[in-house]
Amino acid sequence: MSAPHTAGPWRWEINEKHKSMQLVGGVPTFDLTVMSFERWGMHGAVALMRETEVDGMNIMHRCTDWAQPAEGREHHASWFKVLNHPDARLMAAAPDLLAALEETLQHAIGWADNSGVDLTDPDAVMDGVADFVGRARAAIAKATGAKQ
Repeated sequence: MSAPHTAGPWRWEINEKHKSMQLVGGVPTFDLTVMSFERWGMHGAVALMRETEVDGMNIMHRCTDWAQPAEGREHHASWFKVLNHPDARLMAAAPDLLAALEETLQHAIGWADNSGVDLTDPDAVMDGVADFVGRARAAIAKATGAKQ
């Protein structure tokens, strides 16, 4: 699965009348359904995710369509799988992306304060960026499913 994730911005919408909620995003803004839910069995629900390989369309599938055996746990494939979908990878990477961004900001501010660099000067800022590139690349690879 190499399709890109659904374009942002994203937001959650709740329809209390129909007792439903969905995550929407895309271009034009909020025009596509990223994820919604449907009843699965007597007590559960399953997420539906958009087919991202068909750009601009709300073609929804059960998440089970993107399930695959977990690396190193293939012997449990009959009952345990992981979800490999571009939007799901982005959601799973969100905490890492936030942490990397917060750390980058703190380092940039500290570096600028200690060196007297004006953060609005692009040439000066570029000198301090190299330290953060590895962590940023790792977080982006996790979000996109790309190899590092």
